[in-house]
Amino acid sequence: MRALADLVASRGHTVSGSDAGLGGHAAHNVDGCDLVVYTNAVPKDNCELARARRLGIPIIERAAYLGEISHTYDKVIAVAGCHGKSTATAMLGAAFETRDPTVHMGVAGSSKVGSNKYFITEACEYRRSFLKLKPDVGIILNIKYDHPDFYRNNDELLGAYSAFAAQCKTLIVNGDDDACAFLRKDAFTFGTGEHCDYRAVDIKTENGYRSFTLAGGRCPAIRLSVAGGHNVYNALAALAAAKLCGLAASECVPKLNAFCGIPRRFERKGLAFGKTIFTDYAHHPDEIAATIKTAREIFPSVAVVFQPHTYSRTQSLMDGFVKALSLADTVVVAPIFAAREQPIEGVSSHSLCRELLKQKENAYCFDTFSEIVSFCKSLKEKAVIFTGAGDIDKAADIMIACD
Repeated sequence: MRALADLVASRGHTVSGSDAGLGGHAAHNVDGCDLVVYTNAVPKDNCELARARRLGIPIIERAAYLGEISHTYDKVIAVAGCHGKSTATAMLGAAFETRDPTVHMGVAGSSKVGSNKYFITEACEYRRSFLKLKPDVGIILNIKYDHPDFYRNNDELLGAYSAFAAQCKTLIVNGDDDACAFLRKDAFTFGTGEHCDYRAVDIKTENGYRSFTLAGGRCPAIRLSVAGGHNVYNALAALAAAKLCGLAASECVPKLNAFCGIPRRFERKGLAFGKTIFTDYAHHPDEIAATIKTAREIFPSVAVVFQPHTYSRTQSLMDGFVKALSLADTVVVAPIFAAREQPIEGVSSHSLCRELLKQKENAYCFDTFSEIVSFCKSLKEKAVIFTGAGDIDKAADIMIACD
């Protein structure tokens, strides 16, 4: 929403806003507005929406408004997938830097207002929001079951991705992701398999960072400045989109190589009590596993402080969380970040910790950030990752400030 507000303000509009965590909502906030834009996280009976209806002020949901804005650009590139959207979108912004693109994403401070030629945006599958976009180039990084509070089963999720793919003039999909297989026939593919149109070969790893070349010798070597094997796929997706849009390898590869990441994506925050502190946004089991594996390529021991995001996801993906978190040497579970949800009976951070204790000895649960920080001070691990889609990064800041 903040990125969208900045984009609209750049066009000369006066923009105001409210947030439950920043002063709250009040009906009078909408007085004098010409349009009210809301997110799916806001309940339908919200006082501001109710007053807008009474006053006859037009109301539009965020994704629909984003779709309307996207139509004012010459070419729209949209990045979908369960995970990796933000990083891949930022990589695309880097690859297209010489073309002055407009980049829209949900990570604070990472969006950019550019020219009207290229509009590069994340395309979120929650509540089928990405169907509000009609991309010239659509990218699907991966498909994994998520958002159990909306999608009742995996078939519903696949149906949404199928509808999104049908709206893309050109489609690029992960050729190594079996869940994407049904979309490959009419798409360009990226990955490491021999069948992929954009294939990474000669992959090398040094201290967690990958270098590779593109099969066929079509561009210079790529030497990533962001760690983790998953970023090979993000870079391949960005390369594929850039080349399909006519950018030369000499134009985009140096920019990709220089890309150093975005906030809360395995972000090194500093040192505290002899440990390197990271924050990460991972809140799906596959994301958590990828983050821990990346850290293990750099550090001999890793601790994870995990804040589950929403009760429904914690309940639905419990087994996956246990399996992923067990990859760490020590796991600390923070209270569930409810976001848009009400509690579900029997689902809590403590219930997740109990399941973890069946698999590993070093699993702990605390009810406050201060307790978590006090415990983490004495950890023996060389790296501590604070991860989740809520406000767990605050605990990392507290720990660093305490040293």
